[in-house]
Amino acid sequence: MASRFFRADNPYNEVMSVVGDLAMLSVAWFVCSIPLVTIGASSAAACEVARTMQEGRDNGIFRGFWAAFKRRVGTVLLLTLILACVWGLAVFDLWYLSRQSGDAVSVVYGITVAVIVLVGMVLAFVLPLSGRSELGVVAQIRQSARLAVMKPLVAFVVFALDVAPIALLATIPGAIVWAPMLYIVFGAGGTAWLQMLLIRKAFALQ
Repeated sequence: MASRFFRADNPYNEVMSVVGDLAMLSVAWFVCSIPLVTIGASSAAACEVARTMQEGRDNGIFRGFWAAFKRRVGTVLLLTLILACVWGLAVFDLWYLSRQSGDAVSVVYGITVAVIVLVGMVLAFVLPLSGRSELGVVAQIRQSARLAVMKPLVAFVVFALDVAPIALLATIPGAIVWAPMLYIVFGAGGTAWLQMLLIRKAFALQ
C-alpha cells in the first residue's frame, strides 16, 4: 500500500501535480499581467498552456507560458485594446446608471446588464482560442461570435468564469483581503484550465 502511494501515477500524486502546475500557471499569468496592457496576452497564454496540460503535451509550465505569450503578442495586444474599450464602456454605463434616479432606471439598468452579458458571450472565445490561431483580429472576433451562437451555454460559463473574481469582490464583504491573493496563487490557472476543458469538450478540439 505504501509503495503505491509513492508511485508517480498514484491518483493523489497526479491531482497534486496538476494543482502545482496550475499554481505556477497562475503566478506566470500574474507576473506577465503586471503592465496591465499585457493582461490579454497573459490570459491567452494561460489558456494555451492549460490546453497543452490537458493534452498531456506540456514541457514545462513557465517555458510553455513564455512561448505562448510571445507567439502572437501583437495581435493579442490589439484584441486586448478592443476588449478594454468594450468593457470600459460597459463599466461607465453601469456607473452612470447607478447614479440616476427614477422608476425607469432599474429597467434600463437590467437591460444594460443583459446586453453586457450577451456581448461578453460573443467575445468569450476570443482570448482562449487565440493561442494557436492564425486568424487576424476581426476574424478572431467573428469566430468567437459564431462559436457563441453554436454553444451559448458554454459561452456564458466561459464569460462567467472571467467575471467571477470581479463579482466576488463586488458582492462579498472583505473579499478584497483574500480574493486577489487566491486568484494570483491558484485562480488564474484554474480559470484557464476550466475554460479550456469546457471549450475542448464542446467543440471536440484535439
